[in-house]
Amino acid sequence: MKKGFTLAEVLITLGIIGVVAAMTIPNLITHNQKEETVTKLRRAISVFNQAYKLSFDELGNPTPEEAFAMGPEEYIKTYWAPYIKINHICLKYSDCGYESLTPMTFANGEKNTSNIINKTSRIGITTMDGFTYIIFTSSWNNDTNSFSNPNSLVIVDINGSHKPNKLGKDIFYLTRVEDKGVFPECYNCKRDYIEKDCSSYGIYCAEKIRRAGWKIEKDYPW
Repeated sequence: MKKGFTLAEVLITLGIIGVVAAMTIPNLITHNQKEETVTKLRRAISVFNQAYKLSFDELGNPTPEEAFAMGPEEYIKTYWAPYIKINHICLKYSDCGYESLTPMTFANGEKNTSNIINKTSRIGITTMDGFTYIIFTSSWNNDTNSFSNPNSLVIVDINGSHKPNKLGKDIFYLTRVEDKGVFPECYNCKRDYIEKDCSSYGIYCAEKIRRAGWKIEKDYPW
C-alpha cells in the first residue's frame, strides 16, 4: 500500500504558499528598489563630485554672468565635457528624453511646474552611467534686473528620463559647494527642516538618506 498526499492537501499547501508569497514578495521588491535607489544616488553624487572637483581645480567657477554669456552648450563643453563621460547635451527637454518641459512631481504627488530645461539658466546632460543631470548655470531676478542666485544647484535623475520622475524617488536635488565638492541640497540644514520638506516636496530627500547612513528608513515617503 502506497501512501501520498490527497488532492485536497496539495491544494491547501499551494494555497498557503501563495498567501505567504503574496505577503512577502511585494516587500522584497520594495526593499530591492530602495537599495537600488540608494546605490544609484551615491554613484551619481560620486561621479558628479569627481567631475566638479577636477573642473574647479583647473578652471574655477564661472560667475552666472560668465555662464550666461557663454551660452549653455559652450558652458557644458568647457566646464563639464572634459571631466565627465557625456552621452548627450540637452538643449531642450526632449534631448534628455522627457515627454514635457515640466515632467516632475513632488514627493506628495503634486505637480512640479518648474521647467526641466531653460536655455539661459539650466542645461541638461545625460551620461554613460545612465544618469541625467540638470545643471543650473545662472538665475535672473526680474525685480532687480540682474543675476541673483549662485549657479550651484544640480538636479539628478538617477534613471534618466524614465518615470516616475518624482522627487525623492528617482529625482534628487544636489548643490555644488565651491572648493569643497557636491553635496545633497540642504546638507547643512536642521533636521526638522529636512524632514518636513522630504515628506511633502522631496527636495531635501537626498540629505535625509545621507543622514540615515545612506539608507531609506521606514518613515521615508516612498
